[in-house]
Amino acid sequence: MDDLALVRRMAEQVRDATADYATGHEDYADIIKHRPGDVTRRIDLAAEEALDQAVFREGLKARIVSEEIGERIVPAGTVPELTLLCDPVDGSNNFISGISYYCTTLALSRKPDGATFADIDAAAVSSPHMGTFYAAKGKGAFLNGRPIKAGRTGYKPIYSIYVYGSGTIPGGLITLQEKDCIVRTMGSIALDICMVARGSFDAVIDTRNKVSGYDVMAAGRILREAGGNFLLLHGQNIEDMPLDATGLSIIGAAEEVIRDKILRDIEL
Repeated sequence: MDDLALVRRMAEQVRDATADYATGHEDYADIIKHRPGDVTRRIDLAAEEALDQAVFREGLKARIVSEEIGERIVPAGTVPELTLLCDPVDGSNNFISGISYYCTTLALSRKPDGATFADIDAAAVSSPHMGTFYAAKGKGAFLNGRPIKAGRTGYKPIYSIYVYGSGTIPGGLITLQEKDCIVRTMGSIALDICMVARGSFDAVIDTRNKVSGYDVMAAGRILREAGGNFLLLHGQNIEDMPLDATGLSIIGAAEEVIRDKILRDIEL
């Protein structure tokens, strides 16, 4: 089975089913559960169900790690043959606000238990208006069938920075933003990382210690395959981080020189 085609197909199935559900249900944005630091809406559970249905259609036996339901085996009672890491709606606040900057993220590891970032074999990030970013280990990264490559955007660096809602902003990060740059915070960190992979942003920085594996690891694999850098906030290697990790802060950078500049600035 071609993992590259598989993750792309499944991510697009979940993306499309989510959009269809919102079209057919006026209550899709209703909150049905409060979680620590977040909420679960009807659209979130519909998206999780769409993922399960995609697993059934593909004839897989999977351990799923996802945002709303957590870890489960699909079909129930089977012995999993692989792991799927998924955020069915990354950028859900954008989604319910009518902003089309959101996506479905999906990472696949052929390791059925105990998988880490290094074990991700293929990944996809699928957006309704940009299409699908996808990559497989050692095979490069693509957007809608065309190869993509991370690189500098131009004379002013463009950063996507997430610092809100988590107390004091690191002083070095304020210094970084005081320099000649452009800052964007788009509301879907997975898509932002993919924008680095395609050469639209120079870097993504998240210092909130709130990111989970399902938020960023699929996009991180795509960025790596596009030639970019993906690591933890202070330069630590992310390779051994389990897929179900939470409380992360990350940097995704187009080039090593950009990565090193950010690391120097945030340590001020």
